[in-house]
Amino acid sequence: MLSIETLAAELRAVVGDACVITDPSELAAASADLFPFPAPPPAALLVQPGSTEQTAAVVKAAMRADFPVVARGAGLSYTRGLATTSPAVVIDGARLNQIDIHADDLFAVVGAGVSWQSLAEALAPHGLRSLLGGPISGAVTTVGGAASQYVPGSMEGVIGLKVVLADGSVATTGSGARAGALPFHRHAGPDLTGLFVGDCGAFGVKTELVLRLVRDQPAAFASFAYTDVTALLADMLELRAASLATRAMAIDQSRGEAAGKVEAAEALRTVGAVVSASGSALDAIRGVASMVRGRAELAQAQWSLHLTAEAPTEEIARQMIALAKDRCMRSAREIEPTVPTALRARPYSIRGFVGIDGERWVPVHGMVAPSRAQAALNDLQALFDRYESEMTRVGVRHSYLMSAPGPFVTIEPMFFWVDALDALHLKHLSARNRERFAGRPPNHDARQLVARLRAEVRDCFERHDAVHAQAGRFYRHAERLDAGSRALLARLKDSLDAEHRMNPGVLGLG
Repeated sequence: MLSIETLAAELRAVVGDACVITDPSELAAASADLFPFPAPPPAALLVQPGSTEQTAAVVKAAMRADFPVVARGAGLSYTRGLATTSPAVVIDGARLNQIDIHADDLFAVVGAGVSWQSLAEALAPHGLRSLLGGPISGAVTTVGGAASQYVPGSMEGVIGLKVVLADGSVATTGSGARAGALPFHRHAGPDLTGLFVGDCGAFGVKTELVLRLVRDQPAAFASFAYTDVTALLADMLELRAASLATRAMAIDQSRGEAAGKVEAAEALRTVGAVVSASGSALDAIRGVASMVRGRAELAQAQWSLHLTAEAPTEEIARQMIALAKDRCMRSAREIEPTVPTALRARPYSIRGFVGIDGERWVPVHGMVAPSRAQAALNDLQALFDRYESEMTRVGVRHSYLMSAPGPFVTIEPMFFWVDALDALHLKHLSARNRERFAGRPPNHDARQLVARLRAEVRDCFERHDAVHAQAGRFYRHAERLDAGSRALLARLKDSLDAEHRMNPGVLGLG
């Protein structure tokens, strides 16, 4: 194995002195995520290549030096997605930030380090958006990170990739793999693109993605308050199955109360986005008034369902919402559509990855078949009932977020507790909140309880045949496969990464 100093010098010759980072605090953050307990070893080096060619050279050098290689986006994993057991060369995609828009052919070639917010801003003047919507954390999380981790919903919006393999060779997938051809279509022979979507970086380092674009459309919104979550689930699934809602999301009262307590600066940014998105001054005034009323209603709703309908015309979108109202009003009361209006106007933020009072936050999620959703939710609630007194004792609370992005339900319990925040949290908070929330003592009892709760929630989801995005090292992917599928996954890993140095351990691959 080469010394780290020798490897660093070699990599500086490839990417430049400033792009090989050896600061100890940066190296510690480069291997951690939002729930880094126990703490993984710090990275050996943090490297920021500026092109596919530089990335290939970095991978080759790291492999020759016998170091693991981990690709990193914003680092907001919560499943130990970056936590190798030995120091790794971490490839940070921050400089892989090009955006090449082909509006006529409805695709864009995007660097893996581009944030979803940056992509949305680049597409807006063309009246376009990505078919694949990024996560709410898209203010900082990256396109490459979402493709590696998998976003709940369809990943058909990824139609091609450029990937650096473990030997330093570069593979191109989709129709762009043909010399000089336009990368406009995903299925050009075997679906090699799918091999690298959701792989957590186990098969290679993504440097470019080709994303399908769609035209932005008018939207209408509605929200409803429920006392019966069974009725809410039934309505949400029926509306999605009938294509009356393009987005359906549900939250419980705890989450609703937090949404109503957003700090003033954050609320003003959201109001500003709503005003900017309004078609007229009158619409803007109505939208702001709706948000003010809606914040109070959210805090009072035991459960709330939030719908967005998109269509070629505003009239059609409103008709879709009218039909949705006919269904929901049988078992719910209508409230102001604050949540879907705000999410449409400002789909990306980073505020939510700590609680409203600066608590640590970590979720667990499962995607279950519609027929399993209610039983899974019942089992989760029974679990939380058993732990209620212990959670109260150490200051842990939970809330729910649910959605139906396809013919399945995503259920995401979230845990909040007061604890020391890490550099990763503080980096993305406002100066005011860094001052408010920094310096808190660690809450070891709460961490231990949350770790136990997360494991039991994962087990609960597995009993209901859930699948997961962001498998990392937390969700048991390979272990749950049948023998043939597990062997196929292992053979693919052996073929693409014979030394098992590409983010070793993710997906349950040693």
